[in-house]
Amino acid sequence: MAKASGATVISLESHPAWIAAQRRESQMLAEMRRHPAYLGRQRAAAMGHDVGAGVPATPGWVSADAPA
Repeated sequence: MAKASGATVISLESHPAWIAAQRRESQMLAEMRRHPAYLGRQRAAAMGHDVGAGVPATPGWVSADAPA
């Protein structure tokens, strides 16, 4: 076991791997915000539609000849 005086402590925020991981995460989040599916969900939510249900609010069959 290393002595306390001989141990080297590296700050996590200054480590190149941590910096690269943070950069990748922020780039991925920015790309997700630009994705058409994300934008569509944001627009639907702003108009008051329930986007979490996964099913359309209106029925798929609207004609009189629709199957029962």
